[in-house]
Amino acid sequence: MPIAAQGMSDKEFLATNPNLFTAGFQFPIMVLRESALEHNIQRMAAYCKSLGFELAPHVKTPMAPQIAKRQLAAGAWGLTVANFNQASIMFASGFTRLIIGNEVMEPTSIAEIAKINGSGAGDIIFYIDSLAGLEIAQNAIDKVPNAKLNVFMEIGAVGGRAGIRDLELLKKILAEISKDDRIYVRGVSGFEGAVPGGDRQGEGIEKLRLFLRHIVAAARITEPHVRSDKIIISAGGSSFFDYVAEEFAKYEGDANLILRSGGYVSHDHIHYEDLYPFMGAPDSDRFYPALQLWARVLSIPEPDLAILNFGKRDAGNDLDEPLPILKLAGKPEPFAAKIEKLNDQHAFMKITPGSVVVGDVIGCGISHPCTNFDKWRLLPLVNDDYDVIDLVHTFF
Repeated sequence: MPIAAQGMSDKEFLATNPNLFTAGFQFPIMVLRESALEHNIQRMAAYCKSLGFELAPHVKTPMAPQIAKRQLAAGAWGLTVANFNQASIMFASGFTRLIIGNEVMEPTSIAEIAKINGSGAGDIIFYIDSLAGLEIAQNAIDKVPNAKLNVFMEIGAVGGRAGIRDLELLKKILAEISKDDRIYVRGVSGFEGAVPGGDRQGEGIEKLRLFLRHIVAAARITEPHVRSDKIIISAGGSSFFDYVAEEFAKYEGDANLILRSGGYVSHDHIHYEDLYPFMGAPDSDRFYPALQLWARVLSIPEPDLAILNFGKRDAGNDLDEPLPILKLAGKPEPFAAKIEKLNDQHAFMKITPGSVVVGDVIGCGISHPCTNFDKWRLLPLVNDDYDVIDLVHTFF
């Protein structure tokens, strides 16, 4: 943040009408583009509504209650988180309908979930995929008054992540749960993004479809055990949610179908851009990259090499290096170069000789937003003129 802003509240700072490039911001800095963020939220909400699906966005991507509020305002059914720590942050922020998209094995966390559900203060669902996990959950709530656990049966793929592979095991777990009136089966869930070899090519598509049909088969077994109005069937990351919608729509019974996509909210320039369902669609129907990382050129030690002042501390590179796309020249102008590698605090950018000078400000797109938000506790939200219109706090 600008040195002159130190000591100001968010409100006081925003009242100065700061601009990213004229208010003394210290580079590098990650920003969120308001127009892209709002477009993505509305686009995904409209897509789900058009199919008769609900959306419980996976907010582990930004971990920002301010963004989650916008997603709920656009019609989201609830929120998905990755663990109880994230659930507790979102619950404390006023969100009461939460899916923990994972098994929970900590007895203290399970007991707290049982208290929240039992008191009626919230509706938190987590995953079960084993008899051992079920036993841990049951033991954890033995001393909790009015204990209530809501659970999904997680269905998994061979070679993938957690989840039940064998539907005979599913039947055994459901039979044990039926003996315990403290545990409410709400439905089935899975994550198609972890299917080994899943992609948008021929064999990958078929593997995805087979896994999604496996979830539907599990739903048929689970439905008689559901202790609510209707079974919930859930899946969906940000890459293959179109296949989820297509296969889940074939379920013959009355079900609440829920997508849990999260990365869509900010999208990216490389990873999701190369996989997601709206590739090739008209611009108005696509997702837009919302995150940009702006940095300065520190050095040009060789004619075709520029060193930028950001690194692994500032940007995720678990899948791809950041992508230079803009250069500040009075205003941001298109720019092309390549980040070849990152050190902790430096980026090695291959350039056309003479295309940049020391001190230039370069804007980069990112790949895989999930490992970029967590680097920043505070992100300026900017309009298309890079005026800062809000500050988004993250809670990792």
